[in-house]
Amino acid sequence: MVAAICWAGLSAAPAHAAASCADLDRPTWHVVNPSTGSSLLTPWSQEADNAASYGWTEIEGTPFKASTGPADELVAVHRLYDRDTRDFQWQFAGSAAKESAEAAGYADQGVNFFASRSAIAGCTVAVSSLTKGGHHQYALPGEVAALVAQGWTQAGTTFHAAPSTPVVEPAPVPPPPPAGTDTTFSFAVMPDTQNEVGPTDQRMPARVSWLVDNKKALDLRWVLHSGDVHNWDTPDHAQFAAMSQRLEPLTAAGLPFVAAAGNHDTGAVCPGGSACPGADTSVTVRDTSTWNAYYPPSRMGLQGVFEAGHSENGWRTFAAGGVDWLVLNLELWPRTSVINWAKNVVATHPDHNVIVLTHSFLEGSGEVSTSNGGYGANSPATLWAALDDYPNVVMTFSGHVGQVANTSLTARDGHKVATFLEAMHAPTTNPVRIVTVDTAAGSIRTEVRSNFDRALPAGEQDVIRVYPYTATVTGMRWVR
Repeated sequence: MVAAICWAGLSAAPAHAAASCADLDRPTWHVVNPSTGSSLLTPWSQEADNAASYGWTEIEGTPFKASTGPADELVAVHRLYDRDTRDFQWQFAGSAAKESAEAAGYADQGVNFFASRSAIAGCTVAVSSLTKGGHHQYALPGEVAALVAQGWTQAGTTFHAAPSTPVVEPAPVPPPPPAGTDTTFSFAVMPDTQNEVGPTDQRMPARVSWLVDNKKALDLRWVLHSGDVHNWDTPDHAQFAAMSQRLEPLTAAGLPFVAAAGNHDTGAVCPGGSACPGADTSVTVRDTSTWNAYYPPSRMGLQGVFEAGHSENGWRTFAAGGVDWLVLNLELWPRTSVINWAKNVVATHPDHNVIVLTHSFLEGSGEVSTSNGGYGANSPATLWAALDDYPNVVMTFSGHVGQVANTSLTARDGHKVATFLEAMHAPTTNPVRIVTVDTAAGSIRTEVRSNFDRALPAGEQDVIRVYPYTATVTGMRWVR
């Protein structure tokens, strides 16, 4: 069920403008350099991510939509840059303002996007330019007053574009489950297990045995792994062979298993645990040949994949607690084509509650990461911006950094999305997160525990430990 939307305060567009309105479809990123206040506007998310290395570190999201090609009533907007002041301007082609900027030392970097010179009733808002200390910042009408109060001077409207965030009507509250429905169940999420790959390490076997033995008591329905199952690959694939075998009892016990591929599960990491020397990690991070040899889509029961024979981008559905679920498994720092595929999966399963599983999403602090690791494609923030307007995305799980964290995000229609981090990188224990969902109460309770500690003397290693990371998320809303 896609949420209905309406454009607040905008009148109906005349017929002759309809094509132009439809062409204003490219979300445009706004990134600010905090030391100068200078804006960077770009329709390319990867450029927004990369801008951090040049000082533009404050990502303000995608406040408007422009066009990346010409259309009726839309005009080319050029980006100009002053190398001395490290400041950008945006001006229409052939305008006096563009000529003035070039005379002042700004170099024309070419067409950045296409927008309208004037308002198009029903689909555009004004994007204004403000100046302070020789720098330019760009803002929508509701942002101008606050910038003026900070000492910025309004230079006037530069162009008109479509607002990226329409007013979204709250998603309807779904009816309660039928009387007598079992509304509670659990699933497990394993953290980074890259330290457990030794040939005699018993932590994964002990964890798997405990989950299998307690399948009925915990009402476990499936098991997830948020990535870095292994530490690195070798010519004999010893780590993959060992961990793959240790995970087999899950399948034998009828516990579905879905794992995300972390950076250590790809060709980007070489023996020792560091990036392979002399390699282009943006290419090798997509080398999942060994991963897919041991964890093909069929082993995870995936019902759809982005690329045939590859499990790092795939999905499978479940039914539990009286509602339908979809686990969406995504590659680390996903490519734009993968994000577009993921959006289509979510959109075509409107009655499934979507759980996003990917190796990097939250930072250790619990904030959504804005980094692509320096060699990935898009950041988790970009992924979230692509998924936050779907009413059926309800949870995310990730690892990679930090220890354990959980927080909640608010989607555009106002519903809560519970986000969890479990990296741990435990040196001696074998932690696992148990997630208990109550669809009637709208709650998620999680507990991190282990049942083995190799640091203890032989005969005393089988010890239950509950970590101080228990959390309960309330106010969840499910689609039905």
